[in-house]
Amino acid sequence: MFRLFLGWCAWFFGLLAVLPGMAQESPPLRLAVHPYASTLALINTHRPLQQYLSTRLGQKVEFYTAPSFEGFVETLMAGGYDIAISPPHFAVMAMERGYVPLVHYRAQLEPILPVRKDSAIHKAQDLRGKRIAMADRTAIIRLVAIKWLADQGLVAGRDYQIVERPSHGATVAATIAGEADSGLATASALKQLPLDVQQQVRTIHTGQRFPHLFTMAHRRLGDPLIARLRDALEAFPETEEGRQFMERSAFLGYERISEAEIRSLQPYVEMYRQLENAR
Repeated sequence: MFRLFLGWCAWFFGLLAVLPGMAQESPPLRLAVHPYASTLALINTHRPLQQYLSTRLGQKVEFYTAPSFEGFVETLMAGGYDIAISPPHFAVMAMERGYVPLVHYRAQLEPILPVRKDSAIHKAQDLRGKRIAMADRTAIIRLVAIKWLADQGLVAGRDYQIVERPSHGATVAATIAGEADSGLATASALKQLPLDVQQQVRTIHTGQRFPHLFTMAHRRLGDPLIARLRDALEAFPETEEGRQFMERSAFLGYERISEAEIRSLQPYVEMYRQLENAR
């Protein structure tokens, strides 16, 4: 009985020693990436960043995305993510809901129109009467591309048909499969697809360029952690895993988000809100 009592005391005091550490353990940070590609592709692309941040911050970082653009935006606006990698116009809106801008990728966001390598399509006018696969109607590259095509005299529904697809990667797949004559994607999204997919298409460039995906942190994380996160992100491209990440994704690096860039995106925020109000 005495030995049992001693054993119980050892367990009890051992538990007391562990409890403070358990109480201080921080919950995992939710890192979310806009679903511009399949979930598997996003996980594979962003795993080096996720692991790096977990090590650098000394806190577990969990990866999240959403099944649709709409689902991502809904959770983003509700403050459901701690760290979010978002299209710039959605990011500007999220800043009104408690998110702090950190960095955006150095590569510019350029809408491109992939076509099959053997396609007779070489310029905008060749898209007349064709089918163009596009992802969510609220995506900034879709807003920009539709305006660009309209400036070339091509109006959606009259001069070309839009084939709806769930992601930018899926628009390329639809083009290769012959379900559409062209797709709508970005140069970086195309670079993240398997090499054999990339080799089956060539691209028509729109010449339209905007700030790339914004990385933000929710204000509830607090200024000290947000400052550490910003420092970690800015140091990431200088690490070996960071160099590989930027090269493979075609993101090139990070730059801080400027007030001028935020202001330049306001017209697209308004276009998005008008679309939503018209539903």
